[in-house]
Amino acid sequence: MSSQVIANARATVEQAVVEGLAAAQGEIDAARMGRDLPLPHFASGLATTPQALPRQAFGLGAQLVVPPGTWAVISMPGGVTRTYTPGSYWIWSPPGAVLVQWVDARRQQVPIGPVEGLSADKWRVRLWLIVDVVVSDPVVIAAHREPLSALAAAARAAVLAYIERHTHAALTGCEGEHGGLDAPARTVLAALRADPALAGLEPIAVRVLERQGDERQIEAAAAATVEAARIGEALRVESARHHATIQRLEAQATIDEREHGLRMAATAAAARERLLAQQAEVQQAALAARLEIVMAEIRAQTAEIAHEEQAWQNEQARLQGEWERVQRQLLATHQTDQQLRLLEAQQGLARAEGELALAAQERQSEYALALAAVQQRIAEQRARQAEAVAERRAQHERALMELHLRHEAMVAEQMQKLEAWRLQQAQATVREQHQHDRQLAGIAGAARIAAAAAAQTRPDTKPQGVADAGLKLLQAMAE
Repeated sequence: MSSQVIANARATVEQAVVEGLAAAQGEIDAARMGRDLPLPHFASGLATTPQALPRQAFGLGAQLVVPPGTWAVISMPGGVTRTYTPGSYWIWSPPGAVLVQWVDARRQQVPIGPVEGLSADKWRVRLWLIVDVVVSDPVVIAAHREPLSALAAAARAAVLAYIERHTHAALTGCEGEHGGLDAPARTVLAALRADPALAGLEPIAVRVLERQGDERQIEAAAAATVEAARIGEALRVESARHHATIQRLEAQATIDEREHGLRMAATAAAARERLLAQQAEVQQAALAARLEIVMAEIRAQTAEIAHEEQAWQNEQARLQGEWERVQRQLLATHQTDQQLRLLEAQQGLARAEGELALAAQERQSEYALALAAVQQRIAEQRARQAEAVAERRAQHERALMELHLRHEAMVAEQMQKLEAWRLQQAQATVREQHQHDRQLAGIAGAARIAAAAAAQTRPDTKPQGVADAGLKLLQAMAE
């Protein structure tokens, strides 16, 4: 009997030793261990309820299998706590219960929402989020009653805090660097990582899946946008009107100022001289600008000429003759203008002499010497004015001659360059006709100005008759 007991004990010890060696080497039967140990059921969402491991090998140890994706938290006799990663283990401990809790080590996605709150400007906003979280401390999570509920509460609190600090526009859109989908996600993630109630959990990422604003505010914003656009358009139109009024007033002020200058020129010879010099400069600038315009048009035509070279040359010769006639007309107009100005200056001097003579007759006895001095200064001034008019006339004639020579040289150069190009006869004719019309219009304007000036200097001449005569002369030249 004793020998049988000894044999049974020996067999049991040998079996325990063999199983221990197999477990230590990883050769234990997984199916048998799976049948021996129940599958984890995470009651709190991340941890199971405590379970006692069955002891083996005469109560000296217990087998522990940790499935992949979990941790095992072992509470051994004496208050010792250990953590095990996935694998199989033999737990050797003093007599007593060995309690185990499995903690879910997989990454979790916790949906949060909808979270509804009032924005900083008191509009309702809803947000839907997903929080990616993983367990960082299995011992703390094993002792936590409802870790996922705490995570959801902390996330909702962070979302509400973010909503109440921002406006409806920033929460439902993006204003510069504020708002957007990433801003609340970053803020909530930072709040969750800093929350001590989530110890043992590591928030990895927060994503905003959807957001919804207050429909009333959206409609009000749309109406405000439309009204702002309408007001902006009205302001733009009003500004354009004001700008046009200002320009009109400025033009009127310029005209008034010039008229005032002309009136002052009748009583101040020096001012008349300055005005004549300015007008000469303006005329020179106008002639130069007109010449530049003509040359620009000629350069534009050079790029378009491609066909019918002989016809274009004939047309160019005809236009050259017209241009020379226009130049002669401009020269004659300029000379006429200069003569008119000279006559106007002489009339002004004559009026001044008459006034001085009248004053001298009234006070002849008292101001005889002053009258003689005034007459002498008037004579000197008349001589200087005559010299200045002659000099300006010579300068104008030289300037016109230089412009004519430059024009002839530039036309000759253009004629040499235009030998390699051609243009269809119809296009060249239309463009040259337009140019001719514009030149005639400019000449007509100059003729009207000259006629108006002549009418002002000759009171006995009717302005309408002079203008008609000038226009008839212009039409005859054009024909």
